Amino acid sequence: MPPALKPGGVSESFGPLGVTTLHSSTCAHCQHITDFESLRRMMDHVDVCRGCMRLICLKCVGQPCRPFEKEAERREAEARLRARLAADSWGCY
Repeated sequence: MPPALKPGGVSESFGPLGVTTLHSSTCAHCQHITDFESLRRMMDHVDVCRGCMRLICLKCVGQPCRPFEKEAERREAEARLRARLAADSWGCY
């Protein structure tokens, strides 16, 4: 498996039968956390985005490539623009 396709972490669940250890992957687009039992079964639970080549959840498969960082930057720029338009509409600056 290429280094770029490794899951991001390990999660542990504590139950009456003991500790269950699972591998975890965070979607690069929506930040959804997906748990799966083994690395061999990883691709049954996540997929690779063909735009950014990162692991994504199955809900984001087939959607346009919108990495979380780029989406956050877009939202911040939109908020700055809205604030500037609101300030300009007051007419006191």
